[in-house]
Amino acid sequence: MGLLAFVATASAEPSFYTARVAPIFDRHCTACHGAEKQKGKLRLDAFEHVLRGAESGAVVKPDDVKGSELFRRITLKKDDDEVMPSDGKPLLAPEEIKIIELWIAAGASATKPLADFPTAPVPKAARAAAAALAPDWRPRSAEIAAIAKATGLKLVPRSQVATDGLVVRTASAPARCDDAALAKLAPIAPLIVEAELARTKVTDAGLKTLAQLPNLRYLDLTRTAVTSEGLGALGALRHLEALNLTETAVDGPGLAKVKAWPALKRVWSYGSKADAAAAAP
Repeated sequence: MGLLAFVATASAEPSFYTARVAPIFDRHCTACHGAEKQKGKLRLDAFEHVLRGAESGAVVKPDDVKGSELFRRITLKKDDDEVMPSDGKPLLAPEEIKIIELWIAAGASATKPLADFPTAPVPKAARAAAAALAPDWRPRSAEIAAIAKATGLKLVPRSQVATDGLVVRTASAPARCDDAALAKLAPIAPLIVEAELARTKVTDAGLKTLAQLPNLRYLDLTRTAVTSEGLGALGALRHLEALNLTETAVDGPGLAKVKAWPALKRVWSYGSKADAAAAAP
């Protein structure tokens, strides 16, 4: 449940992978495919992991751009269920996609020098100055670690950008997370931007706590005991963009109200009461 350690490395003659490709993975991918979490058993936080691929097989095929699953995923439309990054997160910029294309086409090397790619675009500096999602968590790292230890919840940075906020993760031990555990997050409420609470003991009472997370953008409530009545509290979240209500008791009227929230871009309700009602004759 410890915080990620971020280490910057320097080299007299950096490789193209180190200077251009790895920073893209760090910025967009390692929150879901890194040391703390590996969706599909894929890690993109180190070169050897990238080439090892996922449980489904290789995601990067050297010299074969079109045959590389990673490239296919990052070039899908934002509303495609298989697009990467997923869950409504910002997609790669055109120059970032081009960098990965050039890298794969040139053999997906870890050592080929930056000088071998004179036509490669340079990511726009403005992206590094993107609006902060949350306050910088680093000055409060000791407090964050103490709360994680007291609650049994994992509190990890969303990315290497310190103002991208924290993610609450419970997948390794969902039973530890209940309404009382969520209440203990109150001191660091502004720092939390994502909460992955699938299969936890969270109820409508816990939703009142979640409503106090002003920068929350992604919330997964899959297979929890929440109801349409309790969801009303979340309407106050001005930045909530993605909400997963799969296999919950949320019904049709409740889902309709949720979909009317102005900031919400994606809602999942598979297996919920609303989904069952829609499928009924």
